[in-house]
Amino acid sequence: MNLCGEFFHSLDAKNRLFIPAKYREMFGEKVMIVRDRKNKCLLVYSIPEWEKYQEKIFSTIPSTKSRDIKRYIYRNSLETGYDSQGRVMLTSALCEHAELEKGTAVIVGCGDMAEIWNEANYASKIADENPDDMEDILEEYGV
Repeated sequence: MNLCGEFFHSLDAKNRLFIPAKYREMFGEKVMIVRDRKNKCLLVYSIPEWEKYQEKIFSTIPSTKSRDIKRYIYRNSLETGYDSQGRVMLTSALCEHAELEKGTAVIVGCGDMAEIWNEANYASKIADENPDDMEDILEEYGV
């Protein structure tokens, strides 16, 4: 999967957000939407990519701790499909986490998944990016 680009779409009063057609094609009929653990945004996975991600998590975490982790991850996650207009309906808990409210949201392709951001938070995040730091990281790993 090669999700790329950034798209600006409106979140309506019912927390419905349009997912770009090219993303819907790549994701398939359903997606998994979860909170980002470090940023105030949401992560969108295809079901196969989500299964790979959760397998990685639960194959490395001891069973004595996995129940708490599962609760933490799944309590505000959403597996959903699209309505007839290509929108997903987000829960209020997901919107609160990402500080999404009626208005513009940004959907950003990140290769095997996408992010959903509040427009102001996204602008702040990318304003803090330093191209030299990104180049240093790429060079450090031989890319």
